[in-house]
Amino acid sequence: MKLSVLNIAKIKEIYETRMVIDFPKAELKPMKYIIEAVNVGIYECLGLYENEYCIGYTFLVKQGNSYLIDYIAIYPDKRNKGAGSTLLRLLNEYLADADIVIVEVEDSKYANSDEEKDLQTRRLGFYLRNGCIDTGLRVRCFGVPFIILSLGKDNGGEPDTLWDIYNAYYKAVLPKEMYEKNIERIG
Repeated sequence: MKLSVLNIAKIKEIYETRMVIDFPKAELKPMKYIIEAVNVGIYECLGLYENEYCIGYTFLVKQGNSYLIDYIAIYPDKRNKGAGSTLLRLLNEYLADADIVIVEVEDSKYANSDEEKDLQTRRLGFYLRNGCIDTGLRVRCFGVPFIILSLGKDNGGEPDTLWDIYNAYYKAVLPKEMYEKNIERIG
């Protein structure tokens, strides 16, 4: 498997065929904001390829030498077969020189059902098993409470510093009003 930078046509295809299924509507940025951010160099979209077939993807916000994993998913027929672990390993290698790589994971403390809590707990466990570290920062982004993790070397520093970095990502890709309405620190 390998990671490849996606062109605009492939980004649009993944958005229209996968992301609208893989993520709740409330969590999806409008495609026009993603494309604008790619065009100005603050957003990068990567595909996970097995042979010539895309089997997963990750979309990243870039600020300086720091990154936020904005979206990450494996196609359903490839899940639970190691592709997600491979994607994180390859991404960690790809971003080896980054200052920090931030990952958002739903906080199961706020789950609405036992089923949702179980899924969110398993998802957090997946990231922790694959080299992510809990930073101690908690946020609410578009109504979703997240635990903020760091992929790679360390936890990324103090929560206040991480909050500033996290804010910079969203301020860079969202209109001011949308940012102010949807991004907040909760812990």
